[in-house]
Amino acid sequence: MICFRKLTFANILSVGNSPVTINLDDNKTTLIHGVNGSGKSTILDALTYVLFGKSFRGINLAQLLNSQNKKGLLVECEFSIGKDTYLVRRGMKPRVFEVFKNEEI
Repeated sequence: MICFRKLTFANILSVGNSPVTINLDDNKTTLIHGVNGSGKSTILDALTYVLFGKSFRGINLAQLLNSQNKKGLLVECEFSIGKDTYLVRRGMKPRVFEVFKNEEI
């Protein structure tokens, strides 16, 4: 079973240069809710981008980049499968794609 631990993202869609970190292992389950425009879909876009290199909503990859900063998109996801821990890091401008298993690249 995959247990997501942390999602961190910056310069994606309307999120600016200051990284946003969501700890997903503080509780057994996590509920994400909010009013329209509060960023719920952005969280899904960030997670889908870091894991699969595409947008959850089918947005063109270039459109994921924050339109004000136009660089530095970076998403990191930490998760575990069994006893193994993983960190996946993906970004644009500059292009980044790294996968670490048990802290080794």
